[in-house]
Amino acid sequence: MKKYVSDISFCVGLALVSIMLLVLCVSFFWLPCDPEAMSGLLKLKPPSPEHWLGTDQFGRDIASRIMKGIQISFLIGAIVVAAGGVIGVLLGACSGYFGGWVDSVIMKVIDAQMAFPGVLLALMLIAVFGNGIGNTILALSIMSIPRFVRISRSGFLRLREADFVRAEKVRGASAPRIMFIHILPNLMSELAATASLTFASAVMSEAGLSYLGLGITPPDPSLGRMLSEAQGTILRAPWYVLIPAGVITVLVMGFNLLGDGIQQVNERR
Repeated sequence: MKKYVSDISFCVGLALVSIMLLVLCVSFFWLPCDPEAMSGLLKLKPPSPEHWLGTDQFGRDIASRIMKGIQISFLIGAIVVAAGGVIGVLLGACSGYFGGWVDSVIMKVIDAQMAFPGVLLALMLIAVFGNGIGNTILALSIMSIPRFVRISRSGFLRLREADFVRAEKVRGASAPRIMFIHILPNLMSELAATASLTFASAVMSEAGLSYLGLGITPPDPSLGRMLSEAQGTILRAPWYVLIPAGVITVLVMGFNLLGDGIQQVNERR
């Protein structure tokens, strides 16, 4: 851990992510107001002691909705990283370790998927399956698989002929044991950087889809949808635009810097 703490990008990213995690933890136990409570008398009120970040066009408390939106963003990011990581690492491990026709088939499928721009693929999937948090997670998880496949494949190609792997083969260890007990732990730092960058990409993609009205559907709050709703009030209530935009920026920048820091440290090793 000390080698990562010495990297500025890692430290700044860790600080930003820690702030977001603190807000996330607090939101599970306490919210300033009911995020769905509306009031015609409180439309577009500026920040005040009662409403720390002001109110939206329906009189709802922005601070509470931001905190709930952070919950949604972390939920989507975590599931996308977990699903994409498990499937991607399994495919990449088989491709890199066994090679031959297995590698050829897997990489042809991955190359075909990567031929489609990620957001375009997500838009197509959501158009087929419909809006909603479940379909958004499905689309973004499929988008994240190629990145994990390529990282894990390159690692298994590099280590499958290493001395410790040959020693395990001589001892009679099975292929799954060699792959996941002996090779995979040596790739964890690279996979951690990939997971951090994938998390940031998932949060940004979800915000973009929700901004277009194709992601999270009401009443679930989404940072991207809040930004979309706020654009019509930018002159009357600029705080309503700046706050969700700032939260998205901090969240995405934090995980990007975290991933970049891990990559930089790994490259210096």
